[in-house]
Amino acid sequence: MKLLSRKKSGNDQFAAWIFLLPALLAFLVFKYYPILLGFFISFYEINIVELPGKFVGFSNYTRAFADPDFYAALRNNVEFWVIGLILNFWPPIILALLVNEVRKGKTFFRMTYFIPAVAPSIAILVLWKYIYSPDYGLANAILNYFHLPGLTWLNDVALVKWAMYLPGLIISGGMSMVIYMASLNEVPKEMYESAMIDGAGVAKRIWHITLPFIMPIVKVMFIMDLINRFNEAAVPLVYTGGGPVGETTTLILYALKSAMNNLDYSYAITLANIAFVIIFIITALQMKLTSREK
Repeated sequence: MKLLSRKKSGNDQFAAWIFLLPALLAFLVFKYYPILLGFFISFYEINIVELPGKFVGFSNYTRAFADPDFYAALRNNVEFWVIGLILNFWPPIILALLVNEVRKGKTFFRMTYFIPAVAPSIAILVLWKYIYSPDYGLANAILNYFHLPGLTWLNDVALVKWAMYLPGLIISGGMSMVIYMASLNEVPKEMYESAMIDGAGVAKRIWHITLPFIMPIVKVMFIMDLINRFNEAAVPLVYTGGGPVGETTTLILYALKSAMNNLDYSYAITLANIAFVIIFIITALQMKLTSREK
């Protein structure tokens, strides 16, 4: 019987590896190979005619760490992350908690807040760019209606970063809220019923029951948000193209400009590699702290 059990277990493992093989090959070819190739190319000064070009060692990295624009772009990434946490990270959690307390119409609210996730993100960004237009935008029209002075939303150095993430506060929800709602469905209903019998109100139920249960999901979403902010390029590219005066140029957008505008492919890949290392280190530290808490 033991021999048969071991043979069956071995067959199951073999079948599992067969099913995993296509996904593993796809990751190796389309994920890990480009990453390794990127690090390899960063040690060269790329020559399109004679690839990979001239070997320059760590020159591209020393150039980056001596480049003021690199540090400005890195600072922009950090500021985008902080502003994103303030304006965009918490609203889906709060909305999911409030909708979870609704006894009727949960499906309606869930669909309402999920619609922005279905709409093309670039289309929404372009729409908000027109809303922020100083001359004919809806934002200044509303301010003028209340006899307030209009603002140069995307041309104001002090205001532009907040303006770019303000739409996320207004139409927050989307995929993040759906994920939180799914995790809330796993909270045992008996705990809510016991808390209600003991006289616990909505605030106490959320603080003592709901939040502790969904906290692992919140931590995972926090890491994903961090990764997204340091990979940010589309939002500033559509809104401002990196302006005004480089105030919204992120590391990845700086790398994109180096490649597309200056044809400096080696330096662009180097900047992308540095962004990858920063994200990897921060994510590893966050995951280590999370595992210690567990």
